[in-house]
Amino acid sequence: MAFLDRSPFLRPIIEVGYAMFIVIILSAIVGLILAFPVMWLWNYVFLTFPNLHINVFQAWALNVLTGILFGKTSGDRRR
Repeated sequence: MAFLDRSPFLRPIIEVGYAMFIVIILSAIVGLILAFPVMWLWNYVFLTFPNLHINVFQAWALNVLTGILFGKTSGDRRR
């Protein structure tokens, strides 16, 4: 890509955009992998209720929601 060699400002922007894209994709994959134990535990606990089984994307959303509601906040800093 000869155009990137001639443009000193475009190359860093593309590199940062590419790095952000990789981070977003990797965090989505890790989030989906971590959603499987949530799904399995939910389906095991609510085994007696036939209509309460969830799929992996619902488990992922449940995992994100509990992280938002019960996660640590950064406002608890001590000086």
